[in-house]
Amino acid sequence: MQRKLTATAIVLMWVLALALGIAAARYFLNPIPLLFEGLALALGRHPEWVLVHIACGITALVAGPFQFVTSLRASRPKVHRATGYIYLTAVMLGGVTALRLSSDTAQFAADGLNDHAAFELFAVSPTVFGIVPNTTYVPSQFPLVPPAFASLGIVWIVTSAAALVRARQRKFTEHRAWMIRSYSLTFGAVTTRVIGPPLLFVTQDPVLAITLTFWSWIVNLLVAEWLVRSKKPQAFRTIAELA
Repeated sequence: MQRKLTATAIVLMWVLALALGIAAARYFLNPIPLLFEGLALALGRHPEWVLVHIACGITALVAGPFQFVTSLRASRPKVHRATGYIYLTAVMLGGVTALRLSSDTAQFAADGLNDHAAFELFAVSPTVFGIVPNTTYVPSQFPLVPPAFASLGIVWIVTSAAALVRARQRKFTEHRAWMIRSYSLTFGAVTTRVIGPPLLFVTQDPVLAITLTFWSWIVNLLVAEWLVRSKKPQAFRTIAELA
């Protein structure tokens, strides 16, 4: 039973990572489909930085899971190293762009709540999520959002750098542990989108919900730490080995 649950969790992780990667790739199309006003405003302010951050996020999301495929690591070590360097490069650049964009995240949060197009797309009233009609949100309501995004960028870089150092030192058990921590932060791109709507619905407080969503990367890191300290990084073995 436990092996089946683990395999199911791995499948879900891969599916969600791939789905978000495909969805985010639309930003490189012209015109961009389903471009809501809040996202358009962010692109308008920092087009190059936003696109680089998105590209790095897609690359890290898709390349990361291959680092946990035991059979690939054993039979194709060069491929494992190559995908590892691609992942780490994407994280480093993505982390730097996150630091650059962090000061704009409060404006992004306000713009996102002021734009009701996403709710209309799914035929849901914003009031269901506690968003009062004719209410205008401003960046000053989100003072904890920029430090949340900036600290995520820093911790993302640090955990990934630690994984690289341990690999170069050939301390592979520690390397895998740091890679689990690093990818848990990468996967934050998925979890923030999954927990955002439920938080809005439960709290009925858009400012609180959005702030908690931006800080939710801490939960990802705690789960990763539990996996590492409970000696369960084997949970990331390839599905074929668990079947």
